[in-house]
Amino acid sequence: MRSTPTADRLYIDDYLGDTKGLFDFTKDLLDRLIAETHRRLGQLGCLVLKNPELLLHFPQAAALLPDARFVVSVRDPKDTIASMLRVGEKHRHSGVNSFLATAIRYIDNLCQSYRRFYLPVMSALKKDQGTLKEKVVFVRYESLVGDTRNVINGLATFCKVPLAFESVIEERTLSDQIDQGNDALHSHPRWSAYLTELSGGPIFSTSISNYRKRLTEAEAGRIDRQCADIRKAFGHK
Repeated sequence: MRSTPTADRLYIDDYLGDTKGLFDFTKDLLDRLIAETHRRLGQLGCLVLKNPELLLHFPQAAALLPDARFVVSVRDPKDTIASMLRVGEKHRHSGVNSFLATAIRYIDNLCQSYRRFYLPVMSALKKDQGTLKEKVVFVRYESLVGDTRNVINGLATFCKVPLAFESVIEERTLSDQIDQGNDALHSHPRWSAYLTELSGGPIFSTSISNYRKRLTEAEAGRIDRQCADIRKAFGHK
């Protein structure tokens, strides 16, 4: 486990003995949660968890979930931050107290938030002397949109799951099957803000470079400079 502050270490020592005790306790809890989820969903072939926050906990997340494969979606930071601004606007309108609601248009803070998702996994992979690289794949959002078939085939191979391009096409009609008025996600004041008119629908390229509608040239340039290392690592111009 990563080094812990002295005050936190006191709690760990008191309740769990040491950091290994914390790791073992956490792993047992996660294993039981996954097993119960697997049971409740009818013993599916594999479970897929969409949780960007896992990236904040690398390489510990990979150690706690040794059999998992991690697919990291990477989008042009300008488009991502433009989306963050949109979510913040919705949160303020709904009275939701969140980081995005209070960030407003503080580009520096938004860049810092964007970077903190990717830097831990990038740093862990750079230092890796074992098999961590075999468990992580990065997928550019723009590649998924522009070359969907090849990206899907690559993900199927990496994840070792049958993920046919044709089945993805069929799943694109998911939005048509949802009763938004009675759907818990669509009615949730916080999480519904992340949904767009494209959610659950066909893959369109309209969201690529969408930042031009929301960011000023100065804001876009500032994001490019502050996220230059991540942009370079993933081939974003």
